This record gives sequence, C-alpha cells and structure tokens, in this order.
Amino acid sequence: MARKGKLNKFEESELEERPIRIKKYKFLFLIVCEDESTEPKYFSNFKNQIPEETIFLKPVGTGRKPKGIVERAIVEKQLLEKESKKTVDKVWVVFDKDDEDFNQTTINNFEIAFEIAKQENFEIAYSNEAFELWLLLHLTEVDANVALPRAEIYALLQETIRTFEGYKTFEYKHGNASILQIIYEIGSQEDAINRAVRLLQLQGVKAPIEANPSTKVHILVTDLLEWITYFSYNPD
Repeated sequence: MARKGKLNKFEESELEERPIRIKKYKFLFLIVCEDESTEPKYFSNFKNQIPEETIFLKPVGTGRKPKGIVERAIVEKQLLEKESKKTVDKVWVVFDKDDEDFNQTTINNFEIAFEIAKQENFEIAYSNEAFELWLLLHLTEVDANVALPRAEIYALLQETIRTFEGYKTFEYKHGNASILQIIYEIGSQEDAINRAVRLLQLQGVKAPIEANPSTKVHILVTDLLEWITYFSYNPD
C-alpha cells in the first residue's frame, strides 16, 4: 500500500540497479519536467514504492521553458511508445510560472503550453512561482493572500529548514537536489497535499499565471500514489 505521510528515504542506487524490461510493464507513466535535476529525482523516488514490473515510471528533465517542455513531452511519449510497443497511459508535464509573465511573448508561450497539453491529453502540474513551493509545503503553511516570488520561496525554504534540529546552518542552493533528502527526513507528504489543496481552493478561478502562490504538483503525486496503490493490491 502506498504511503501518503512520511516520504520514503531517498535511495538513488537502488533505483539505478532495478532491471528495465519495458515491454513487461502493465502501465506506462511519463513525467516531463522543467528542471533537469531536482524534479526528476523527486519523482524517481516513487519507484521505491512500485511493485516490480507494474508501473514503468519515467521522469525526464529538460531545462526548457513551458512550451518547450510540452513539445519535448510529445517526443518522449512517441519514443517510449516505440520502445515499449504500447500506448503510454499517463503523461504529465511539470513546469513553473517563474518569469513567464515578463512580457507578452512569454505570456503567450505560457498559454500556448497549456493549449498544446490539452490537445495532447497531457496533465499539467504547474507551480506559481516555483516547484520549491511544493517542497516548502512539506514543512509549513503558506499564506494564499501573499504573493511569493521564487526568491522568497527559496529564502523561506532555507529559513524553515533551519528551525529543525540538526539544520541550523543549512543553506539552500537552487538546483541542488540534496534538498530532497532533507524533505524526506523532516517533511510530511500528507501535509503538503492538504496544504496545496487549500492553496488552490483559495486561489479560486484565477488563471495559473496569476494564482500566486499555488501548485498542482499534489494532483500529480496523488494520481501516481493511487496507481501505485492499485497495483499494490493483493486480495490474499
């Protein structure tokens, strides 16, 4: 049974050693991310909870902007289907608002990313402004009425972690995936989901580019956990 409270300890070596026989997997789950390090490693850790040869989970980092991420997802889906000779069951794209409202061109590209994803039946897990908001929600509540620029999210993440014993001198460096181990040790996935749900509800009908702070990463995580639970079911 998948767990929704404390996260499992991050053990990257185990993930790398698991044999890959894609054709034998029952369900293909593709996640294409903006970040090339932290986000793919975060989602890869869920492999520890997946029964062998049930869900083939493939997180991909791109280093691209939202429109480029969705376009890359189209390519990754085609490649995975060709390799497995199966239809990819789920495709999620993960990206941030960041400075996508910088000018009309970036706003248009952000909106086009949503349009293409909808056309391709891709699910979107965006964060406004940054994925680190999702990590922060593992540790503390966030005021829905106070916009959080990404620099403030980074600062809050560092400040909050420093309140925990053993992390008094912690310094957060953007892009350093070692933050994940700390989140696994002191954070709560269940609390993060509940907090993200409340944030999204309080943002009401605001468009994603305006809904600061908010994230939909919890919807992706919940979806993945439900599939893990489904394939973990043993009537005996």
